Amino acid sequence: MRARDELNLETASGLEATPPAPTAWARLWGTPLARASLIFLGLVLVAAAIGPWLYQIAAPPDMQPLRTFDAQDYNFAGPSGSWPNAVHWLGTDDLGRDTLARLLTGLRVSLLVAALVEAINVGLGAALGLLAGTFGGLVDGVISRLADMLFAFPGLLLAILVSAIFGQAAQQVAGDLGRLLLVSIALALVSWPLMARYVRGQALSIRTRDYVLAAEAIGARHREIMVRHILPNVTGLIITAATLDVSSVVLNEALLSLLGLGIQPPGSSLGLMINEAQAYLEANWFQTFVPGLTLTLLVLAFSFLGDGIRDAVDPTI
Repeated sequence: MRARDELNLETASGLEATPPAPTAWARLWGTPLARASLIFLGLVLVAAAIGPWLYQIAAPPDMQPLRTFDAQDYNFAGPSGSWPNAVHWLGTDDLGRDTLARLLTGLRVSLLVAALVEAINVGLGAALGLLAGTFGGLVDGVISRLADMLFAFPGLLLAILVSAIFGQAAQQVAGDLGRLLLVSIALALVSWPLMARYVRGQALSIRTRDYVLAAEAIGARHREIMVRHILPNVTGLIITAATLDVSSVVLNEALLSLLGLGIQPPGSSLGLMINEAQAYLEANWFQTFVPGLTLTLLVLAFSFLGDGIRDAVDPTI
């Protein structure tokens, strides 16, 4: 009754209760570019997951074998017939392979590589950065020196070197899957030190705050401080850094494929499609434009989403 009377008095005096602060998700969804990026990337995920299958079964039964990423049909060079009854909605490349089927398969490769790289980044880079920032001393010194050693190499050059040295062996052992894993490991090798540095710096800052010092004063162990106090406060940073890094991973994977060090023919990836089509740019520019535009939109979407997550997690920025 007393609380209700106080509320009535505040309302009567013209004071209104302060509305609750919007959640991080509400702030993210309220950003137009981030919202558009989320919708676009959701559609891309669906297209990569089930797009090749849907595209194939949408064709007449006798034409379904031609709507795969490696089937050849020499009858067409551009979009054929009247959409949606066309056999090849986006035409074919110089070898007669369906452009849309290869594009959907290439999207799957790009997203798989990005997911694997960020899984390694979070599992290795964020974990090592958290250990370095929490324990300090020898642990911090060893992890920091290891990261500095990798920083000494130009990042993309190291990934190219690893892919060039081990690419043939990976292809012989496990085919396209081996090449995909190698590209993912090569890109993760050059990106986890940056994640570790971000998390280490944030963890060192948190270590000096009053509630952490109070926990240490009452005998809390490093492990407890790391799990209960530091990790919850760096989770937003990890998510933001991983999302922003995806755009670089997608672009670098395409570059490795463009150089012939990624997925090999007859497999498909966005970079490989651009690499194969550039020799026929004047005769069939559309085959370069389609994967190039897709790659550009992917990179922009992940960049805008990363910016939106950063602003949503820390609205004071």
